[in-house]
Amino acid sequence: MDEHFAKIRTQMSSKLPNQQMHATTLLAVEETLREGGAEITPTAYFATLMSLLDQQKSDPEAEDMRSAVLNLLAIVFPNIPVGVLRSQYTATLSVFTTILALQPPPTAPSMRSLVTCIEYLLIAQDAAAWTDTATLKALQTLLILSLDSRPKPRKRAQEAVRNIVTRPPLMMVVHPGMKVVVKTTLQILKESGSGVVSAAGSKDKDQATQMILHTLQLVRMVGKAWPVEEFLPLCDILLHLPKLNNPYLTSSAFQVFESLLSPKESPEAPAVIRQEETPEQTPTETMEQIVSRLDKITQVMSAVLELKPNVNDATLMPLWLDVVRAGFVESSRLQHIMKKAGHGTQIPQEAIIPLVQLFKVIFPNLDSSNPVSVHNATVDCLKQLISHCITDEMIDAAVHEMKINRGQPSKKKNIIETISTTIKGGFDIRFQSSWLGILDILKTFFERLNHAANPLLVSFLPIIDELRFTPAFTQKAHLDVVLSTAISTVGPRIFLDTLPLNIDNPEERKRGRAWLLPLLKSSVTNTELEYFSTTLIPLADRLNQKAQECRENGMMKKVYETLIGQIWSLVSGFCDLPVDMEMAFTKQLAERFSNVLYSVPDLRPVLCQALTGLVVRNQAILASSDSDEILERKYLITKEEAQRNIELLQQYSRPYLMVFFNIFQATLPQFRGYLLEVMRMFLSISTPTDLQETFSAVLVQLNTALTTVQSPVQQGDAPPASHNLMDLADIMVPYVDAQSMANLYNVVVSLFANDADAALQKKAYKIVNSMAETETGRVVLKSNLEELMRNILDTTAAASATAKRARLSLIGQVISLLEPTDLYFVPSILSEVVVATKEVNEKTRDVAYALLVAMGQKMKAGGVISAERVGDMEGGAVETPASISEYFTMVTAGLAGTTPHMVSAAITSLSRLLFEFHKDLDPAMVSEMIGTMHLFVNSSNREIVKSALGFIKVTTVSLDVGVVRPHLQEIVGGMIRWSHEHKGHFKVKVRHILERLVRRFGYDDVVAFVPEADKKLLINIKKRRERAKRNKKSGSAGMDMDDEEETEETDAKKSTKPLYMQTTFGSAYEDALYGSESDLSDDDEGQEEGEGKVQTKKSNKKKQGADAWIKEDGDTPLDFLDRTVVSRVTASHPSTQTARKVKDLSSAFKTSSDGKLVIDDSDSDAGEAEAEEADEEQMELDQAENNYLESLKSLDGFTRGQGGKIKFNKTNKRGVVGKDEDTEMMDAGGPGPIRSKGPKEQRPTKGLGQDFKAKKAGGDMKKKGRVDPYAYVPLTSLRKGAKEGLSLTNKSKQDKRTKPKPTRRS
Repeated sequence: MDEHFAKIRTQMSSKLPNQQMHATTLLAVEETLREGGAEITPTAYFATLMSLLDQQKSDPEAEDMRSAVLNLLAIVFPNIPVGVLRSQYTATLSVFTTILALQPPPTAPSMRSLVTCIEYLLIAQDAAAWTDTATLKALQTLLILSLDSRPKPRKRAQEAVRNIVTRPPLMMVVHPGMKVVVKTTLQILKESGSGVVSAAGSKDKDQATQMILHTLQLVRMVGKAWPVEEFLPLCDILLHLPKLNNPYLTSSAFQVFESLLSPKESPEAPAVIRQEETPEQTPTETMEQIVSRLDKITQVMSAVLELKPNVNDATLMPLWLDVVRAGFVESSRLQHIMKKAGHGTQIPQEAIIPLVQLFKVIFPNLDSSNPVSVHNATVDCLKQLISHCITDEMIDAAVHEMKINRGQPSKKKNIIETISTTIKGGFDIRFQSSWLGILDILKTFFERLNHAANPLLVSFLPIIDELRFTPAFTQKAHLDVVLSTAISTVGPRIFLDTLPLNIDNPEERKRGRAWLLPLLKSSVTNTELEYFSTTLIPLADRLNQKAQECRENGMMKKVYETLIGQIWSLVSGFCDLPVDMEMAFTKQLAERFSNVLYSVPDLRPVLCQALTGLVVRNQAILASSDSDEILERKYLITKEEAQRNIELLQQYSRPYLMVFFNIFQATLPQFRGYLLEVMRMFLSISTPTDLQETFSAVLVQLNTALTTVQSPVQQGDAPPASHNLMDLADIMVPYVDAQSMANLYNVVVSLFANDADAALQKKAYKIVNSMAETETGRVVLKSNLEELMRNILDTTAAASATAKRARLSLIGQVISLLEPTDLYFVPSILSEVVVATKEVNEKTRDVAYALLVAMGQKMKAGGVISAERVGDMEGGAVETPASISEYFTMVTAGLAGTTPHMVSAAITSLSRLLFEFHKDLDPAMVSEMIGTMHLFVNSSNREIVKSALGFIKVTTVSLDVGVVRPHLQEIVGGMIRWSHEHKGHFKVKVRHILERLVRRFGYDDVVAFVPEADKKLLINIKKRRERAKRNKKSGSAGMDMDDEEETEETDAKKSTKPLYMQTTFGSAYEDALYGSESDLSDDDEGQEEGEGKVQTKKSNKKKQGADAWIKEDGDTPLDFLDRTVVSRVTASHPSTQTARKVKDLSSAFKTSSDGKLVIDDSDSDAGEAEAEEADEEQMELDQAENNYLESLKSLDGFTRGQGGKIKFNKTNKRGVVGKDEDTEMMDAGGPGPIRSKGPKEQRPTKGLGQDFKAKKAGGDMKKKGRVDPYAYVPLTSLRKGAKEGLSLTNKSKQDKRTKPKPTRRS
């Protein structure tokens, strides 16, 4: 509501009268509420607007006012409490009824708003109100409007009826108003249907048809709420409509059927503010209603099957298929509910879905001769029938029957076999155009049968394989999708037994299927691990033997090695929840995996992924909420079996951890990701005894490695043993007991002072941090907290730069463990944290900022600071109470630092803390800090000034206006002296802060404190802001604003609030310090407005790079090797550089009947004469510009180079200027030789006057802005003669030689 009203308020200056009326009315209502001292709430809006509407309800000339009030009410109604709508129901409905009865009726916009108000008013009423006649009449009014001839009011009324009847009152299943809807719609359908049959003229018939279509549209929208007992009367009418032979009525009838039968949820009704109702109070359908609905659907579907349209009807057949799909899917859903509730015996025999008959009736639609739309609808229908109508009982019966018959076909086929036979027939040649759709159906069939696809669907595999090897079939990707589904359901054993790889013995001339290996990798899951160990591993060994034998044939060896890698890559799929893990994961297989991990480094990632999957998937089964019956049907495994699998893996956890540890130490750090994951998984399932023994062994080795002198490690070499063992200890920390963790703590805490090995020091801090993240570790650290704090304080000087972030994180953990009596640690460590805010590493700075805030929160919580325990605290009380003010006092002490770096860090820290805790500080203290910061703004050190400007910026955007205003003069005066400094972006920073100040305090308040010499900057800011607003208003704001200025209007509304209230995501402090940059483009700096003309540029943020074009001459290709090609690069589009068209002066004169110009010498029209004179002057300027450009580009033109040298334009054979010949001469008056470089080339003859030659006719033609086509011969051409390729006779020398000499008579 607030967003809508905010938008309406801005329409006061709109050019549309209706928008102005809306805005005026809203502002008047709000002004009335303010004058009365009432709180502006939805209820207050409702009362005022209804009072205004009541005054205007009968006035026929107040339509504009009524429309505005109704529009505002339509916005308010969704936010009014239910209690208010119920208490004011009668009076409100009376006003609305009076407006509906007006003549002429309300306009379409008013009607839509009125319907919305009535909709929410009726939704809010309880069951008692629906027994009132006035309520039912209001609903009937909406029903009448839902048949209106105007599309928009009709649609709004239909949506309102749907929303009302789908939201029944409390404790009611069927809405009481649904009886009115059913009675009205059935009556209209009957009368209109009779009218179509008995209509005498086409006009009456069209009107009756239109009425039926509108009514069917309404029925389709309320179909989900249609009562079960009224189902058959409606279906009788719908089944009668196709007999009228009107395709539109038939199509609409089928759409209504689909809406009635669809299992999809109905659209949600609009939200209504309910105070006493909860969703749990609405009852669900009873079993009797479900049985009744199932019975009605069964009867309807038997009738629908008899209405099957022509298979070639591309319009009705898809709709009929949608009805069949929706009806039988809903029937299957209802039957499933009844079976799950134990009422399966109540399902009538007629309700059993005739899948066999459906497939026989529907599947022939896939014939190649049928339309594509019929094919698509048929495929969708059959897929839905397979997914929802094939029950688990059908699948179990088919599997049981096949086991009894031992794979032999039975005399009487079951449903699954019949469907399979039907689908197999689809691969006949007459269905060729639908093979892709049939493959989709087969894929759905495999997915529905899941593991039962073996043995029910194995017979499809040879068919797909044969199609895969058919050259004419090009859609092999679709086949691969079906094969992948078959692999995951049938299982790799049966799949590869049916379609063997044949890569072991290629000489047997069998089809090789090595292309199946990538499909197996992505599809194998939840299958038999034994098949991999007994079949595929031996196959990989045989291929490895063949690869060893191929010493001379390197290509074959590479092929074998690739196949071996692809086979071993399948191990992750076979280890993905294997169904036979207890039998297959033997000691021999575990040892084989270990040997491969040691011997083949390339296979380590895939093997570690497989072992990780063994643990993760079994743990997921144990954590699943599904019953064992569901799990066994889905995955062929129960929770008990998953638990036994975990216990089996526990037996191998310690040996495998030793293997992983050894490989871990031999692997470079950047390649250890997969090892970390698998180690964590096996540590999580290890027994406490195994963990204790393993950790003790690692700790012993760590102590040994730390006491051993290690040689320096070169870059790229493996890390030393001590580093590897520290990493292993860090991994094991979350899983060990308290005693083991205490032993580890005693070992690593001594490494804090080891400044000789920065990496080892960093790992020590990381291990203690890992301890603090576990409950056991926090207990250990808390018991040693005093020692840990003293150790941290003593090792401050020894902390290396690489370990700084880990050290700060540990300090943060210690802060969280501090007791209120141990707060002496905060002032002791504060200086280190403050300096860390200036670290080069960004992540370290982020940790330092977070630690500053955490320390502030700890001090804010209260406690005692003992001065005796703070090493560098002098004087003062023995015990100081902790508070946020005391904390700020400690940080402020850093401003007295001896180095600019320390002072700058203290200012930066204060900026962060002030942003976080400014609401908790005394205003006097905040004011004192701002005053102190003025001293540092006037400092001569740039580092200090930069931090001080950041502090001012945070102050400007975060503190309230009343706190900052007293210091405005000092802020502006201190900053303005840095507005002339370009180094360190000081000028830009100052301008950004000034822009923020202008936005919060206004231009006049800020400019009053700016010296006269520096007011240009403020004037520039003001002009750019005004320009941006104008451009935004005219729709071109993007030319002069960046992304923040595009939301100028929104930001202006927020500018009066502190920034911490405006930020909605990310770090608010980062947004304040870095994100709130200039609202205007930096390109506009120094740009002034002309007289009535604004020159705009794109901002640097939007302009990713400078635009450039290359200018070409006609059809001549551009040679990029030419030395003059650089001169053809231009910064503006070539089309804008073309000569302007010269105005045709003949249009300024009158013409006679014979076409002659009539020139009037009179001075009667001085204005026209002046215009003509101006046009002539413009034409002369254009001609001069053209002549100048021609002098540069023509053959006889020249340009000036370096030193004032004149360079004549020359052409080569291809007519490119200045290609291979370069003639230079000194400027006139200067001595110097004329040199010719490069070989002379013969140039083609150019006829004089060719520029005037007509393209499609003989003779010459005039061109605008050019001289007339007469024999104007350039003197330069006469002087140079044929050397320049010009001839007065347009003939070459050869033509002159061959032509006979003229006689005297001629």
